Amino acid sequence: MSGNIYAVLGETELEIIAWLDGLDMRFSAHYAEQALIGRKGLLQHTGFAPDEVKMRVLLHAQWCQPAEELARLKRIMDDAEPVAFVLGSGEYRGVFVLTDLDVMSTQTDGAGVAIAFEAEVQLKEYIGDPALPEPPGVIAQGYRIPVGAGQGVAGAVAVDALAGPFSGTASAVSQAVSAVGQVAAAASEVRSLVSLAASNPPAAVSLVAGKAGGLLDAAAALPAAAFETLSGVTAVATEAAQVATAFNGARAALEESAGWLQSGDPLAVLSSAADRAGQAVWFADQAGASLAKLAARVAVRGNDLGGVAV
Repeated sequence: MSGNIYAVLGETELEIIAWLDGLDMRFSAHYAEQALIGRKGLLQHTGFAPDEVKMRVLLHAQWCQPAEELARLKRIMDDAEPVAFVLGSGEYRGVFVLTDLDVMSTQTDGAGVAIAFEAEVQLKEYIGDPALPEPPGVIAQGYRIPVGAGQGVAGAVAVDALAGPFSGTASAVSQAVSAVGQVAAAASEVRSLVSLAASNPPAAVSLVAGKAGGLLDAAAALPAAAFETLSGVTAVATEAAQVATAFNGARAALEESAGWLQSGDPLAVLSSAADRAGQAVWFADQAGASLAKLAARVAVRGNDLGGVAV
């Protein structure tokens, strides 16, 4: 994941490119002007415009079949299909339609098969027919415990996005996203030691203990146990197991890298320690698509999760 934001649009996993223009949102309100004779007109608030989202995203063979996912996005636009839009952090943005899709192929293999596409995607919020109930997938703001007899609306208590065995899933996903960034940062610090050791070995040695500690802290931050527990819940078993496996691999690599740095001659194994830390980043990246799917399911809270939005 390398610090970038994952998102899910319908069933398509995206990585929002971590540029300044990676994710733009537009909100606006409508006002009707009523002209008055001899003085300034009056404004009357008439409602709100649908939210708009513009983002530059990456489709990469590391977590999907880029050509197939691109075709799926094109199909969503061609069919005017309203789809849920959820950020990898678990933030549910609502139901949107895809209005524009600009694509650039950025990487292919020797046979010309696509490895990665960059795309600029523009979305517009979908409200549905005002005469009908909210369209499938739209969630009213917040989840509430039903108000009992004699209890005022003010006494209703907001509950977690998921109840029962799913409680805490959203926070676990958020913690996981943060931990992946911590893994990447710790590995980067070790790589910087390799360059420093080439020009100033004593200075590199003086920093080894701190870098080893950073690797161990990153390993401890990976919430593998939480996802191992979730892997026993049928509705999210596949994704949770994939995340747990990836995080356990990353943790083992980080701990081994730290062990080399804590050896009697760290400079002799510094390059190997950096390589092993790099493998930890690779393992952590494997969790990206599964984390995005989990975040989407938590936020959208489908029927298989047993939740009813009110």
